[in-house]
Amino acid sequence: MLDVVKTLQGADLRASLEKFYRGIFENPNILPDVLAGTCVQRVGRLTLSYPEIVKHILHVRSRVQKIEYSVADAVAHGDTIADRHVVELTLHDGRSAVLEVLCFMRIENGKIAEVHESSQVLSGDQALGALATASE
Repeated sequence: MLDVVKTLQGADLRASLEKFYRGIFENPNILPDVLAGTCVQRVGRLTLSYPEIVKHILHVRSRVQKIEYSVADAVAHGDTIADRHVVELTLHDGRSAVLEVLCFMRIENGKIAEVHESSQVLSGDQALGALATASE
């Protein structure tokens, strides 16, 4: 899937990435299909291994009642996809936030081998920024 995505540009790339992000949270069973077993995610000084990435996604999914993605900017070049997306989320307890995420993904053999992310809370509950790396 990601080999196809990295050949896209403009609106087609943004739409494919939005579908990709939604798909991960709607059905985390697809993770082995899109993440290399050696995938690492770097968020600030923190580095998550593949099992930690899965644990993180499952944790966030369990806390979030509603999540929406809007990819504002995206570019694909060589083995890299970079995007800026906005995430609007509401937790089961009613708290909500809007986060901006800068994401750089390196693709290897059709799967994500490495992710670098940086995020900030644009509005809402600032404490929800911690969800970017939360797993418990």
